[in-house]
Amino acid sequence: MKKIILILFVTLIALSCNNEQVAVDSQAITTNNNSALTAKAAASTSNWGDYNIAVSVSADGSVWTYNITRVKANSKNLSHFIIDLKNCGINSATFGDILWATVNGNPADLSPTEGSGTTCNPQATTDNFVKFANVPASTTGWTLVLKFDRGYEIFTTGAAWLKAGTSCNQGVIAAPGCPKEERCSFSQGYFFANGADNNGASALWVNGLTIGGINYTQTQGNTAWFIDRGRGGDQTMNGFFQLGAVRLSGAESEVATDAAIIDAYFNGINIFTTVVTVNAPTYQYFNLPASSGGYTKAQVIAAGAKIGEYIDVNHCN
Repeated sequence: MKKIILILFVTLIALSCNNEQVAVDSQAITTNNNSALTAKAAASTSNWGDYNIAVSVSADGSVWTYNITRVKANSKNLSHFIIDLKNCGINSATFGDILWATVNGNPADLSPTEGSGTTCNPQATTDNFVKFANVPASTTGWTLVLKFDRGYEIFTTGAAWLKAGTSCNQGVIAAPGCPKEERCSFSQGYFFANGADNNGASALWVNGLTIGGINYTQTQGNTAWFIDRGRGGDQTMNGFFQLGAVRLSGAESEVATDAAIIDAYFNGINIFTTVVTVNAPTYQYFNLPASSGGYTKAQVIAAGAKIGEYIDVNHCN
């Protein structure tokens, strides 16, 4: 994948985009006071300028890679690295928009909060950030990767905090800015109905669909659709399909409240264990509980209807 490469030096970010160079004042902000430290304590301190940070972004803006290397051979190992995500008001990326993250190829330990006693205090300036916690020691450097559920423009003056030794130093890096495009969602029929095998939906079913902690394949999704669209249809399943549609479309964050209601209701319920078969004539239906996960069927139906309204207005072309 063709990438846009951004290199962040101690006092300069050189952003290569459309062959233009954008210089950014990246003066580090040290969050601890070294003047009163003893010689022993000073040996455990670090500075923002002890590290080079190279940032690369995938062409669609969804994958952000931060390559961090030591400027000096004796620079401290990283403890954690924090990136401010609040760079586009209410349209900013959030912790919930992150699909996965890695550190040197291994699953990352991510957190949306920062505890006390670390000398880092991102909460003083932002309430929306992601922390790579417990970064493992490395002699060669660190490659930190974030995968978002959509693409974001490059915000060249994002805030970041780098914890190494006893110090937490603040500086400026490239970070996710405004979304590249508005979110949209395909309808439930696109993913579950008869044509779902041939309309491109299969590409979004690669990892299956997880609702209530249960993962379903596309084949299972199609089977569920035809059971519910038969004689024994239950509008509660409409909530299941509507949540599936926005979740597979990557637009769930736009209807987070209603999505949470439906997900909580179906938590721990494998829908196929609730199927009842009736004879003469033979048909099947989902025998779902009146309430589950703290929500009633009526609340799930209402939440599904709201998600349907969102899809109607924001349907993908």
